[in-house]
Amino acid sequence: MRIAWIGPMPNNDGGATGVGRQILQEISRQGVEVDCFFPGKESALPEVLVGERNLRIYCQPSSWQWNRWYSRNNFLAFITGQIANLCCELKLAKSLVNQHKIKPYDLVYQFSHIELHALKRYKKQLPPIVLHPSVHAAGELKWHRKEAYLSRLSEPFFKRLLVRLLLMARAFVQKRHVRKVDYVLSLSHNFAEEVSSDYHLQPSKAAYIVPNSIDIERYSPKPGVAKYGADHRITFLFVSRIAVRKGVEMMVELSHRLSDISNNVRILIVGNHSLWSDYRGLLSQLNTDVATYVGQLSGGEMDNLYNSVDALIQPSHYEPFGLTVGEALACGLPVIASDKVGAAEKVNRICCRVFPAGDIEALECSVRSLLEDLCSPNRTEITELARSEAIRLFSNEVIVSELVSILNEIIDARKNSKQPEKTISKPNMAVN
Repeated sequence: MRIAWIGPMPNNDGGATGVGRQILQEISRQGVEVDCFFPGKESALPEVLVGERNLRIYCQPSSWQWNRWYSRNNFLAFITGQIANLCCELKLAKSLVNQHKIKPYDLVYQFSHIELHALKRYKKQLPPIVLHPSVHAAGELKWHRKEAYLSRLSEPFFKRLLVRLLLMARAFVQKRHVRKVDYVLSLSHNFAEEVSSDYHLQPSKAAYIVPNSIDIERYSPKPGVAKYGADHRITFLFVSRIAVRKGVEMMVELSHRLSDISNNVRILIVGNHSLWSDYRGLLSQLNTDVATYVGQLSGGEMDNLYNSVDALIQPSHYEPFGLTVGEALACGLPVIASDKVGAAEKVNRICCRVFPAGDIEALECSVRSLLEDLCSPNRTEITELARSEAIRLFSNEVIVSELVSILNEIIDARKNSKQPEKTISKPNMAVN
């Protein structure tokens, strides 16, 4: 198999670009020939990718820099940065087409984003185009509208208006562009259904499910890490952007609902606001007897953070995947997640308790139940199961093997001039 990969520059940190690095390492080791087209300088490429024998790297540097007139504030920097990035991608797309003429690709794989600005003009000259996005603007827009009453508490009107207009524009563009591709690989069944519904796609177009992979070597149990706090309270971690759709308001209310057991439980809130949304104002209403906000931590500190707490809460109203869920499980932490968190879909319910999104009473009940289990002899079984589920579902080998299998199916179907039959199926119920 020979594919062209186009997307953001991979890195050694977390997030989608970190996942991209992991997938590229493993896909090369599984014998797939990949030409990678990245905006940015070659010096920014992670060293672990440089020596991979099946990878060929094409980088397109940009003259865009921080601390110039066009990057003097975050909004201006984002807009001009996107323009600079688009210019790079247009050049990369032309290079991709030229390489395809020299030695044809079996398919083009666009990682992380939906917009097809660079490739759409060359669609007829290229093999099937497959998208593997991390999020879709229509989903973000939906919750920006629904949570307008929350954003008014801590964000100025001009910012809310600007973000709303930008999300509307992106959703409009994505809806047009996504129809031009051949397939969309979805991070979860929830995401597949939402993308298909919001962008009016045939369900079969977005039905292949390929979750994010987790670095299970980095994220692993570390018994020597000191537990958070000087007391013996059970610590529930909420690590997220303090922003729209993440369920921040639910964590605030939960801190008050657990006041009767404040001697036994603690909520640790970690994260920063995003460029587009800032809900930190809500945290002033936290019950500080139960909850503590410590701000942002670097990606390099996350594995130790997971090992210093007892469980993770992920109450998002919209979450195509949720890397923190996979990372926490890999560290042996049980998880409480809403049913809109993609990473929780197939995890055993003993170590991953799922509640209906937005249901604060169900969330409280799940926390109290898990607290009881973590104080019982069942704790070891739960933590060991969490680790094994992360390996079973999200290890790099598992995810990339499934990805390669799907890409081969798409390629074979094209060779046979037949689109593979695929429909969105509900995830298998986790074993209780």
